[in-house]
Amino acid sequence: MYVVLEGTAEVSIRSGAGGREITIATLRAGDFFGDVSLLPENTDRRNASVRALHQCKLFRIDKKHVLVSIQGEVDESEDITVRRQSPLEKKIFNLLRGMRLFNSLTDQELAKIGDWTEILTVGPGDFVLKESEQGDCLYVVLDGSVEIFTLDENGKITILAEHGPGNYFGEQALLPESSGKRNAYVRSNDEVKIIHVPKEYFRLVIKRDSVLYEALQKIGKAQQEEIDKIHRT
Repeated sequence: MYVVLEGTAEVSIRSGAGGREITIATLRAGDFFGDVSLLPENTDRRNASVRALHQCKLFRIDKKHVLVSIQGEVDESEDITVRRQSPLEKKIFNLLRGMRLFNSLTDQELAKIGDWTEILTVGPGDFVLKESEQGDCLYVVLDGSVEIFTLDENGKITILAEHGPGNYFGEQALLPESSGKRNAYVRSNDEVKIIHVPKEYFRLVIKRDSVLYEALQKIGKAQQEEIDKIHRT
C-alpha cells in the first residue's frame, strides 16, 4: 500500500460497458491507498486506478508489514525488516557497504539490492561502454577487471585506468551538470561480473552526500582535462 507524503492524486474506476473512467476520490498528503487488495479475504487484485495529478512523493509499505499490523502477529522465522539475502546478494551488499560511494545508503536500502541492481556478465575483450554514448547507469566491478581508455585522432589507445572488484565507473555521465555522454571506453580484460546501478539511485546518493558530489565533480574535471590533452596531441 502507499501513503501520500506530498502532492495530489486521483482515484478512478471504469464504469459500464463503455469503460468510461469515473473519478471517485482525490488523495492528498496523509491519505493512503492500495490497502484493500492486501486484506487476507481479498483476491490481491487492484480494484481502481490511481494517477498523480501533480508530482507526488509516496511512502510504500510492503504487504507483509500491512498484514502484521492487521493480524497483530509476527512470524519469528522471518525478519520482517530486512528480507533474507541470497549468497550473491550478500556478497554485493558487503561490497557496496564498504564503498565510500554508497555511505549515504542505509543497511535497509542496501539489503534491497536485488530490487534496484542487476548483475551483468561481460565476456573477455568485450566493451562495457563506449565514448559518446548516452549514460543511464554506473557500474561497479564485482569480479574480474576492466580497462578504461580513450583514442586520439589517429586511433592510438591511451589507457586511463584499470578497475577491479570494488571500483566503479560510468558515474561522470550521470552528474546533473554533465552532457550525459560517456567520456571514455571501457573494455573487459577477462570475464567480468559488474553491478548495474541505475541513474536514479546514483542521483539519490549524491543528493544526500554533498561532499561526495563535490569530490566527483573535481575528479570529473581532472579526467576531462586529461582526455582533452590526449585528443589534442
